[in-house]
Amino acid sequence: MSNIKSSESKVSQILVTKRISTTAIMVGVGLVLSYLNPFAYITIFGAKINPFAHVVNAIMGVLVGPIYALVTATIIAALRFSLAIGTIHAFHGGMSGAIVVGIFAYYLWKRTPKYVDLAALSEPIGTIFIGGTIAQLITPTGGIGAIFTWWGLFAASCIPGCVIGFVILLALRKADISREDFFEK
Repeated sequence: MSNIKSSESKVSQILVTKRISTTAIMVGVGLVLSYLNPFAYITIFGAKINPFAHVVNAIMGVLVGPIYALVTATIIAALRFSLAIGTIHAFHGGMSGAIVVGIFAYYLWKRTPKYVDLAALSEPIGTIFIGGTIAQLITPTGGIGAIFTWWGLFAASCIPGCVIGFVILLALRKADISREDFFEK
């Protein structure tokens, strides 16, 4: 009996180690894509339109779930903000999108596992509607109609990013890397 518990414990430790390692790697990837790719973003109304930040959110939410995706988005936002290569909007835009992708991935994985990668395309729900609304609350740009400006800005960034992330997830699946590598059945 203790051998079974010991082997289950080792499997759990390995999976947690994989999630933490992937989080660390993707923080680096997200930061490098933000910093070394100055032509990949445009600044409008103080928001940097950077699709590559959303690529990381889409991939992490599907592969490692909402908690590790949230940690990844938060660390990337903090580093980008502290290095002056991101704005305050990186926090609420990235974090909300990462959580939504992670939650959608969890439910898709429980109900129809073969469609779990489609959760990457849910990132705009969190980024546009939650993140964009928070942006209007933090830096109001006018009346109630100005919220549509923020939604548009966040959509310009996250829609291309989550589509790229989805395509990368499909490529990873062909390379035999998927959510199943990070969670027990």
